Amino acid sequence: MAWNNRQMPTTMVMMATICALVGVSYAFTKGDVSPHTRPNILHGMKRPILDQIATTLFKLEQDRVESSSVVDEKGRVGEPMEWSEKKSLANTFSEIMAGGIGYQFKQFVADIVAGEYDEAATKAEIEEFVLGSTVAMYSFTTCPFCRRAKDYFEETGIEYSVIELDELEGNKGNAIRATLGRSTKRTSVPSIFIKGKCIGGCNDGPGLLPLAESGELAELLKA
Repeated sequence: MAWNNRQMPTTMVMMATICALVGVSYAFTKGDVSPHTRPNILHGMKRPILDQIATTLFKLEQDRVESSSVVDEKGRVGEPMEWSEKKSLANTFSEIMAGGIGYQFKQFVADIVAGEYDEAATKAEIEEFVLGSTVAMYSFTTCPFCRRAKDYFEETGIEYSVIELDELEGNKGNAIRATLGRSTKRTSVPSIFIKGKCIGGCNDGPGLLPLAESGELAELLKA
């Protein structure tokens, strides 16, 4: 996700609200709650509490995207493209949130929002997709980082396959995002794979554009 100055306070309120609801995020982000313990915590929480958390997350995220949505020069609706620029405040904040405590918190939230699902089947589906194309990407249609990555592929003539998580039926997109987060250690999109290996997002992890700039992307595509 990406934020500007106006969205960041809302995001902080969202994080504080969720922390208060779950009452365990501090232990999780400090590493006191392991991935093996997490399912027990979630199963120990009453269903109405999880539903309340998920509902709050969906509403806050929808409000955030809707309030900041614009139409870009290609007619696509979503958050402003300038947010995806390397030196933007939104990109800097996203990179900070991508690792360490930021990742752990976002993964915890992603697991709650995903709810109960067939993790083995989801993993198999992800593997089939990322190995099925030289370049594969998971995306959100409204995400400026995702649109910038697509623009790069199209402008350079690199063929790619994409799955838009926000267009999948039911809660499938959230299940994929939670599973991806545990395997790649990042819950943000885009999540880009080259020959089955995750290269991160648009600007980070190491990222599509940094790899392209250094010449490493061309080498990965040749290998």
